[in-house]
Amino acid sequence: MSIRRLFVLAWMAAGLQVLSAAQTPTPQSPPAQSPGGDAARTAPAAPFSGLAGMQIEDSAEDASTDVPPIPAVLGGKGTSSAFLSELTRSNFLRGGVNVGAAYDDNPLLSGGGSNTSESIFPNISIEQTTSLARWSLGYAGGLTVNHLTANQKITNQNQGSHNLNFDSQFRLSPHVSLRVAENFSVTTGLFDSGNGTGVAGGAGGPNGSLITPLATQRSTLTTVEMNYHFALNDLVGASGSFYNLNFPDAGAQLTDSQTASGSAFWLHRFFRRDWGGVSYRFDRINGDGETRAHSFMVVNTLNLSNHITVTGFVGPQYSENQALVSNVLQPQSNNWSVAGGAEAGWQDQHTGLSAGYSRSVSDGGGLLGPVRLQNVHASFRRELIPGWAAALTVTHGTNQALTPSSTASSINLTSAGVSLERNVGKSVGFRLGYTHDFQEQLGAPGSSPTLDASRNRFFATLSYQWAKPLGM
Repeated sequence: MSIRRLFVLAWMAAGLQVLSAAQTPTPQSPPAQSPGGDAARTAPAAPFSGLAGMQIEDSAEDASTDVPPIPAVLGGKGTSSAFLSELTRSNFLRGGVNVGAAYDDNPLLSGGGSNTSESIFPNISIEQTTSLARWSLGYAGGLTVNHLTANQKITNQNQGSHNLNFDSQFRLSPHVSLRVAENFSVTTGLFDSGNGTGVAGGAGGPNGSLITPLATQRSTLTTVEMNYHFALNDLVGASGSFYNLNFPDAGAQLTDSQTASGSAFWLHRFFRRDWGGVSYRFDRINGDGETRAHSFMVVNTLNLSNHITVTGFVGPQYSENQALVSNVLQPQSNNWSVAGGAEAGWQDQHTGLSAGYSRSVSDGGGLLGPVRLQNVHASFRRELIPGWAAALTVTHGTNQALTPSSTASSINLTSAGVSLERNVGKSVGFRLGYTHDFQEQLGAPGSSPTLDASRNRFFATLSYQWAKPLGM
């Protein structure tokens, strides 16, 4: 992520914060203070899953608003398997450190070695909520030491990894809302997506249905979404996103990609919790070819209760595909297809469940150029007893290349993972997990290091977190 982009985001956040503060109505009388002031406020425990201290989730308060949750395909956050108790977020400064170890029996996806790694990652984050704004900013950075054994040789690869998360929501006026989010990461090994309980998937985001050999990966994802609640039962909005994926040290083995997307939508409330409408989405995907896709979809999002959300979308999609020949884009094919999917999420104080299916164009995840992706995924988390939780994640994805590729014509991935999580009080957490991946590569022109790869991964993470309430 460039310094210019960081500078623009920082000034945008500062400007919107000032705007929100200026619009905050002055209270008629000072609120009653609880004994002890800020010290009396108890910081909620850090969430179990993910890298402790770096989660940015929706607040549970969102379920009570008159504005529907914006689906991920339209630029929203989508569903989550977090517990409701983990969504309680207010004004806190958080920090801590994560220490982890992992074992991978096939890091290069060629069956010729294994990798053990140790990692240490300090982290710090800040969360602030006012009547008109809510934003979170978190950073984690540290060192991953990989001990790669391949062909009876051991090489030590010490890699610095970084992750920066910024997510904000602003009420610009009584009827206009804005969301700005940015994620930047440089990862290798334990710190990457393989640290979770399997590969998650879903519409409207980067392709998580592919696994790559062990390599340094740099990615940036920027999302801006705005909606205008112009009538009691009508809402219009627009969103845009940019995703950039690079493998700086992989050479020709992995493919860099860039994805730019934009959408516009109209939603109408048919019933109290049922919103439906239409949308248009444009995607431009570059990387070993280029695809431009136009999607026209009918969208419906239904809140069955404060705990259950279901979203469906379907419609025609027209794609223009260009092949990369001698570094020159040449027309390849144009075609119509059906795009669509469904997402569902259920949350209570001790259980989180999310599941979905999607079919659309997507990036090739570093292995292919633009693809037509079909993905089905599910994630289930349950607090077994106070302080103990278990999680299960499964996914299956098929990636059909839309432009000629030197790697394969299609790649299928099936992944399943399980983890056990332990929180000791509000500060110390421990997590053990196992993930199995099987990736099938079809139509490869010759031998490939990612042909029919099977991989088993084990990881353990110990974290310590602290939280300090911020003054209002």
